[in-house]
Amino acid sequence: MYERKKYFDFGTLKLDISSREFIISNEYVPLRNKEFNLMEYFMNNVGKVLSRTQILEDVWDRNICCPTNTVDVHVSNLRQKLALFNCNKFIRTVHCIGYIFSP
Repeated sequence: MYERKKYFDFGTLKLDISSREFIISNEYVPLRNKEFNLMEYFMNNVGKVLSRTQILEDVWDRNICCPTNTVDVHVSNLRQKLALFNCNKFIRTVHCIGYIFSP
């Protein structure tokens, strides 16, 4: 498991764990529970290549049996919300491996 911070601030992007608020350019962006947890995970692992398996194990339950595209669907949903603020390129796909978050 990874160490949990309480607040992330990447200039345009802010995530407050205690209030469960995600802010882009001073605007509140509503996230579903797993989207929020996934964004927290990405922000806690900036610049690291994260495999889909690693994400599933750390963000979802380790024993969960999910469809293989579960992570991809949630990342796509996050990208759509980030795209409204021209921030969708912060989450990049690493071909055949997973994702990297770099604001």
